[in-house]
Amino acid sequence: MATLLCAMVITTLFSSCNSKDDEQITDQQPVELKITAGIVATRAVNASWTAGDKIGVFALDGTTAEYSNIPYSTTNGDGNFTADDGQNIMLPYDGSSRTVAAYYPYAAGASAGTYSIDVSNQNDQEAIDLLVATPVSNVSKKSPIAALDFAHKLVKVELTLKPGEGITADQLAYLKVTISNQYTKGTCDVINNGNVVASGNTSTVTFETSADGTTSEAILLPAATTENMILTFDVPGAGTYTWEVNSAAKSKSFGAGNKYKYDISINKTTLTVNSSIEDWNDGNGGENGNAL
Repeated sequence: MATLLCAMVITTLFSSCNSKDDEQITDQQPVELKITAGIVATRAVNASWTAGDKIGVFALDGTTAEYSNIPYSTTNGDGNFTADDGQNIMLPYDGSSRTVAAYYPYAAGASAGTYSIDVSNQNDQEAIDLLVATPVSNVSKKSPIAALDFAHKLVKVELTLKPGEGITADQLAYLKVTISNQYTKGTCDVINNGNVVASGNTSTVTFETSADGTTSEAILLPAATTENMILTFDVPGAGTYTWEVNSAAKSKSFGAGNKYKYDISINKTTLTVNSSIEDWNDGNGGENGNAL
């Protein structure tokens, strides 16, 4: 009996030791970062993520990037992102926290955290619609989910066009819209949710216009003033019409994350413009005006 009791005690002790060892080994394993992401305002093309959308993610220990520009994709477009090709960001086993930063759309050249912007070509609005997330701190193995909120860093100008007196719908189908005095290149510090910094010279940007000429839009860089910005409408068989953006009270500047909407009737001799400004989410009013 004594021998049996001794064996049972020894077995229990060994079992207890093994359990503690297993717990210690488990506790010393890093934990995979998990990302959920929402958009503060609607995207240029869609109101939410779409399947395959890819973001660039950074994990920082203080100001040092342990992981730089790791591509994460939302396979189903539901805002749940996973690392591409098994490039998972792992959080330290010791429980120390990290700060997670991210941006969209992913660019391989942004590994140092500086995103290069070029809006000279408007043919693919989704590709130039820069979104940056507010960095999330205190992400650790005990709290491994980074819930990222993305916001627009650029400006959207949206035109609704209709034929007025002396203009036919067929003429609008061949309409060309441009805006002058635009910086088309710049950079953004996506790690620190920085502002867009323009660079280079100004030029004219051609809007992306629908086949029937009834809608036209552009994504532009923010601007402290819209002085000398001219919207030009070339209508075949009718002529060229211009409108000064700065003439509208709510278009004195182009603020990041704002959408500037203009309802425009093109008449044979004039333009009639109804303009408004809104976030890429909630509207806040409009105004009327005429232009030649």
